[in-house]
Amino acid sequence: MKILTLILLSLTLTGKALAQQATTGNNHVYFYVSLQGNDHWSGRKPVTQDGGTDGPFATLAGARNAIRTLRSGQRVPGPVTVMVLGGTYYLKEPLLLDSQDSGTEMEPITYTAYPNQTPVLSGGAKIVEWKPYQDSILQCHLPDAKADRWSFRQLFFNDKRQIRARWPNRDPDEPLYGGWAFIESIFPEDDDKSPGFRFAPNDTLRHWTSTGQAEVQVFPWYCWVNDFIPVKHIDADERTITLGRRVRPGFMSLLPGNRFCVENVLEELDQPGEWCLDGETGTLYFWPPGETVEDGRVITPRIDRLIEVRGTAEKPVRHITISGLTFTHTLSPYPEQQPEYFHSPTLRGAGVTLQHCADCRIEDNRFFMLGGDGVRLQSSNARNRIVGNEIAFVGGAGISLASDRPGNTHTWADQAMLREHSKQYPYLIRNVISNNHIHHCGAIKKNCGGVQLYGINSIDNVISHNLIHHMSDKGVTMQDGFGRVIVEYNNLYQLGLEIADTGGLMTNRWFVLEGDPELGDGNIVRFNLIRDCIGCAAYAEQRHPKGEGDRTTADGRIWTPYYTWGVYFDNSGVDITVYGNIITSTVLGGVSMTVGSAKNNRVENNIFVSSSGNQIDLRMGRGSLGNRFLRNIFYYKNTTAALLAALPAAKETIAQCDYNLYYPAAGQPLRIRGIGDETFSDWRKLGFDEHSLIADPLFVDPAGGDYRLRPESPAHKLGFQPIDFERIGLQGKYRARVSPTAQRHPR
Repeated sequence: MKILTLILLSLTLTGKALAQQATTGNNHVYFYVSLQGNDHWSGRKPVTQDGGTDGPFATLAGARNAIRTLRSGQRVPGPVTVMVLGGTYYLKEPLLLDSQDSGTEMEPITYTAYPNQTPVLSGGAKIVEWKPYQDSILQCHLPDAKADRWSFRQLFFNDKRQIRARWPNRDPDEPLYGGWAFIESIFPEDDDKSPGFRFAPNDTLRHWTSTGQAEVQVFPWYCWVNDFIPVKHIDADERTITLGRRVRPGFMSLLPGNRFCVENVLEELDQPGEWCLDGETGTLYFWPPGETVEDGRVITPRIDRLIEVRGTAEKPVRHITISGLTFTHTLSPYPEQQPEYFHSPTLRGAGVTLQHCADCRIEDNRFFMLGGDGVRLQSSNARNRIVGNEIAFVGGAGISLASDRPGNTHTWADQAMLREHSKQYPYLIRNVISNNHIHHCGAIKKNCGGVQLYGINSIDNVISHNLIHHMSDKGVTMQDGFGRVIVEYNNLYQLGLEIADTGGLMTNRWFVLEGDPELGDGNIVRFNLIRDCIGCAAYAEQRHPKGEGDRTTADGRIWTPYYTWGVYFDNSGVDITVYGNIITSTVLGGVSMTVGSAKNNRVENNIFVSSSGNQIDLRMGRGSLGNRFLRNIFYYKNTTAALLAALPAAKETIAQCDYNLYYPAAGQPLRIRGIGDETFSDWRKLGFDEHSLIADPLFVDPAGGDYRLRPESPAHKLGFQPIDFERIGLQGKYRARVSPTAQRHPR
């Protein structure tokens, strides 16, 4: 059969591919990699030839080494392309490309899929030697896992992440908000006593024979993060769980009402699709869902990175392209590789990592079921393009641009101190993140973003035309950085599904350096469609007044939607332009500038629709100044919602609020939370909205989500400029790849 397969493959080669075997024709060198290859062969032919003595390489490392040898003996006269044939390649270690593997503008190096084939790079190992355990549960001995030498929190069956045996059981009808237990009270804080808690009496726990491998997954404190904490002891009768360590980060703590589950307990392996690893004996248990393991494929991850392109500050890696490959099945680095500062990505772990790279391209790949991030640009990077990739069901962020050192700037007013912080951060310059389809991320590390920036100096990095949806947390997030990021034409929806105090797009401690020629410009957020910023939390008392508009689930113990904004500038937004966005279905408002000293921000020509609490949140602290809100359209039906929230100091913090169009569609009065008697007349007495109108904006079809304006709309008289909806989201061939349902594209 193998010989027949090779013959058929050989017959299907195109004339172009055959011509490429000459390797130097058209000054273009080609190498090939195949599961039927051999690293001792030349790699110049896509199939085995010459009586089985020559053919493709077996590994990407073999191709990389051949390029190194070729280039050490002579100058390569043109581009070099490595074509990878279809099949799954199980990597035992990451492929490392360093400075010696660089290409040039005229002689780039490309690693790509062979035409019409799907090569898959897996960081996992196939598990095959199964034996019966009891009932439908199977067991397999893994010697490498004995004594916790190999530990993992994921198991994949037929490319689907399975459920680690847990109590309470996951609720298939309510996978996010069902199947949780809740903390009733916390053990007293005592340095000599292990942390722990008592859980609510309506959560019945059976007696377990062993808890040595169990972990508590918990959303602690105000539900900004999740954590996995080893269990030290469980007393089912007393309803107490003693933990092996405290919550990370250290300033957070457990609170009554926090939701949790206990994972990796053999006695709780009671449903198809569940599994459990006993790290003491090295035994893996699994109940296959519906199919036998012989009819499927069980994969456990072994490594946390697949390709690393790693240059140095003095000698960056240049002109490498990686395209057409699928990356999957890697270890999760969370929480073990998480630094104390929780907003950062983990210290390692991604499908592809670029470190000190320039002019490289990551295009048209698929990143699927990874344990960490999809793509990571770490340390200094310039002019790289991350374009046309699908990133789905990964453990962390879709794409991260990050420092490899701690951040957390504790000031936003002292320019001298900010400059000192900036000196510690790497520069990321004009990288482009565009036309990527990023969805269902944050499967393990919940605090993350579809695109996540952390601890960097940014010079005009562009995040554009991406489709980002079904995120545990944010769509786009920028944390602890300096300089300008341009976020434009993105389509974002179903965000903040598992985390509270979040937004569709969020910045936190993101600054400009006054007078700096490179870092003196503020962010631009324009022409994005942001919808359904949900939010989710569980603790004893809701954090009013900022939780307005929320609903509850899980018998009232989980609040969702809760505590989110569309565009959320936390801890001092400065010199930011928010223009031409459409933001719908948030809780606390389409835009927020609620913490710190927000300065010289401009929110103009946006459409805000149907926030359940406030339509916009202008509760800026003292020290804020120069902020302007002009020519925006507000449309909402909720009779209990406020038009906006502000503070008595609004006249000092807001330089201008005017030429807006307001329409409370149910005929309710315009309520201004926090100002006088909360009437619109009180707000106008402060000098705001003198020229604004209260009128129907005359959308084409608001019930159907079509927010284009009719020609007779009164917004035109106020100077509102039409928004080109067709330019939002994926474009061209990238849009054609994705179903209309997934795009939820506006008309």
